[in-house]
Amino acid sequence: MPATAESFYYVRHYDPDVVQDVWGRVQKAAEGAALATGTTVSVEIIGGSYGTLPNDVLGRIVEGNLRRVGGYRYTDAEATYAKAISASLPGELSEPDPSRIEAYDLGKKSSASSDVGDISWVVPTSSLSAATWVGGTPPHSWQAASASGTSIGVKGAVVAAKTLALSGAELFRNPDEIAAAKAEFQKARGADFVYRPLLGDRAPALDYTGKP
Repeated sequence: MPATAESFYYVRHYDPDVVQDVWGRVQKAAEGAALATGTTVSVEIIGGSYGTLPNDVLGRIVEGNLRRVGGYRYTDAEATYAKAISASLPGELSEPDPSRIEAYDLGKKSSASSDVGDISWVVPTSSLSAATWVGGTPPHSWQAASASGTSIGVKGAVVAAKTLALSGAELFRNPDEIAAAKAEFQKARGADFVYRPLLGDRAPALDYTGKP
């Protein structure tokens, strides 16, 4: 048996209160295991992010501008590439169509882990997804990395950039929309909400600055 051992656990939920509650139980389970085996345990929190708080006022604005920008169509070479990527993916997939704009999903919560989630609990926030991958591609896959570096990835990024620019310009011209987004934000967050980072008050666990 080794003298020391290390493991990593990740608690995930949209509601930060649920995350904190479950994490407390994880710690108690670790402490109980240490008592049962006559060992000691130490815990270090190295990261934590809030789930995204949706804002439908901003979401509708972004949707409207996305429809204004529209999607794009594959060239013949891109279509050939997209079919090859589709063939490498499991299951039956429909024909990829980056020209189609999906219907807006009211109140949709993102399942991705990102510090944008924290931002959305501090200021009204919205986002969008653009077709930078071939339809049906799962995140964190070689197919996603491959498509992102092609003209397909660039076209999708341009669609997203134009949509965000138009949405920002619209908000600058319409203070009533900003007020409505803030009102929805305050209601969704709750009057008594106080933002506290799930990471706590510690310094970042990893230093990416390269300074000694």
